[in-house]
Amino acid sequence: MARLTVQTFLNGFWHDACELQFKEPDAGRYGKVLLEYDAGYVARFQGNPAALVSVCYPLDFFPHETSQWPAFLLDIMPLGAARRYWGQYLNLPDIQHPKYDFQLLKEATRAPVGNLRIKESASESELTAIGFPMDQVLEQATEFLDYARSQGAAVGGATGAGGDAPKYQLIRGDDNLYYPDAALPDNRALEYLLIKFPRRSSSQGRALDSDRLILETEHAYYELAKRLGVDSVQATLHIEARPLSEDKIHSLWMPRFDRKVDGRQVERIAVESLYSLSGVIEAGASIDHAVYLKKLAGLWRVNDQEQDTEFMVQEYLRRDLLNVLLGNSDNHGRNTSIMRLETGLCLAPVYDLAPMVLDESGITRTSRWHRNHELGGEFHWREICEEAAKATATDGQNLWNGLRDFALTLQDVPRYAEESGVPDAVLDINRHALNLRGVPGHLKHWGLL
Repeated sequence: MARLTVQTFLNGFWHDACELQFKEPDAGRYGKVLLEYDAGYVARFQGNPAALVSVCYPLDFFPHETSQWPAFLLDIMPLGAARRYWGQYLNLPDIQHPKYDFQLLKEATRAPVGNLRIKESASESELTAIGFPMDQVLEQATEFLDYARSQGAAVGGATGAGGDAPKYQLIRGDDNLYYPDAALPDNRALEYLLIKFPRRSSSQGRALDSDRLILETEHAYYELAKRLGVDSVQATLHIEARPLSEDKIHSLWMPRFDRKVDGRQVERIAVESLYSLSGVIEAGASIDHAVYLKKLAGLWRVNDQEQDTEFMVQEYLRRDLLNVLLGNSDNHGRNTSIMRLETGLCLAPVYDLAPMVLDESGITRTSRWHRNHELGGEFHWREICEEAAKATATDGQNLWNGLRDFALTLQDVPRYAEESGVPDAVLDINRHALNLRGVPGHLKHWGLL
């Protein structure tokens, strides 16, 4: 048996929230776990949603025994490309095997997304803060990559299929150098960033053209989402010439929505994925939208947000319609999250909004509606609204009316997309899965206009 402590960041400090007892550490995520909150912690933070380690485990004085790992642990440990980097760093060639889950949880979770961390991961390593100028980050210089990966700055890949596109969580310090998250004291942090790069061809040693096009379009999509009134992250695209090469370096720099800097104070916001709140521990698992919506509606009501439930469902529907129209097929349960604020629950801003139907690995939707309502690229949105209403005990007609109102805005997608900087190569695509100029026609076909 082994023990670890989960900490939460609340009111400017880290707090011991709960102890995890791993009955079978070598079984990894498939082993039994006993989760028990600290009694003093429960008494102090009762009623604060941000104090939960997960919505699946209410603040109480009772032990919670599970037959497999609590799913929130998969939200905070390295996945995809980041896990592969850790395998190289620790010299573990079969790092994807679950037997290494516990080791990674213990050693590689000093600064995950959200307001959680594993205490032992943060305390067992003394970090030496080494900052890098922007040009070394943009070039992915060897010195930067080696240091960033060893300090846990590399995070999961960009796709549910392979997770190979590199992403890094960095801090811009008060000296305008860039540091891995957690390598710098909070009082020196000016900005927290997530930075994405394209994958590179192993044979040619240059960035994949499809990845560069996807990154360029993702940048434009966030501006497009803003014009459509959709809450999303924002991003800056950097395209730099590579020295002694005709190749160009593409990178997407996004301020993190789970971090807020106010003066010398940092707020870490509790974030939890749909996979986590649904208890899913398998990467890329296919879960129906109705399952997620039923869980979300239940959480909203338990948290005394009954009056906000229908609005949340409408927002969920709007986002899925937008994903379909923009060719964002990578809609697995870690690409949508909720934020748990002291004042209540809300959907996190839209992130990972990109035309993933263009990805070379052939990514398909893993979250779907009932097969009678979504099949082979055909959608019956009137029936989808009824399906969502049944799952959430809301009014299907209201949901349908709300989606039709959104469609009135969506009919301007062709113009907004061009004005937002969507590349011509994407604007000119005319496929069933992606046809931005044909959005009004799709909306009419579905009866939304």
